[in-house]
Amino acid sequence: MAKAALGLLLTLALVSCASVSVEEGTERVTQKMPEIIYIADFSTAHSDFQVDRKGAELVEFKKNLQLMLKTAMATDLTDRLVTAAVVEKSKQSGLKNAWLVRGEFTTVIQGSRLLRSAIGFGVGQSKVETRVEVYDLAQNPGTPFLTFSTTGGSGSEPGAILALSADPLQIAVGGVTGAAHGLSEDTKRTAPEITAEFSNYMYERGWIPENQWIKPKHRRGGDMW
Repeated sequence: MAKAALGLLLTLALVSCASVSVEEGTERVTQKMPEIIYIADFSTAHSDFQVDRKGAELVEFKKNLQLMLKTAMATDLTDRLVTAAVVEKSKQSGLKNAWLVRGEFTTVIQGSRLLRSAIGFGVGQSKVETRVEVYDLAQNPGTPFLTFSTTGGSGSEPGAILALSADPLQIAVGGVTGAAHGLSEDTKRTAPEITAEFSNYMYERGWIPENQWIKPKHRRGGDMW
């Protein structure tokens, strides 16, 4: 019985996803690389939020998720590709020689913290999915020239129950570690994949050298390539 259960969990480990991938959308030619990329809040107005919060707590939760994503994107883009900064909605007009990134959270699933911390291997996993729109403010600010989607979920680490130790402290640490892998990490892992998609667009046009190119994890037909 125990062996059968362990076998099932190991199978789940092999199929569970611990990273963020990109599904390509639409792409048009724009003229040049921007001097700066501005990042606006990703909308939550039409998102599917499956979390244990309601009312004012849910509103605050959504604001925190928006802030987390745009801050992570600005930091990652600046560190690896081009200067980026967050921008408020009231200041989005009149920006020149820049790209503006907007989008929406399409799906946010909290999953089960208990199952992640106790079992792991993708059981009770969380998920964050977004749709990204990129505008060239110098050329055609009303229509996005690049759109794509991202999807990612919590990792496949083992939880406390499967820790290969009888030490109660070790098991407790494993439980805390498993519980930490949730929506916050999913959101933070989304930022580098967005950077990679921008990098890919720029590299294909010869704007950046190969050593600055970051290959994105593309998903097509359910498979990554």
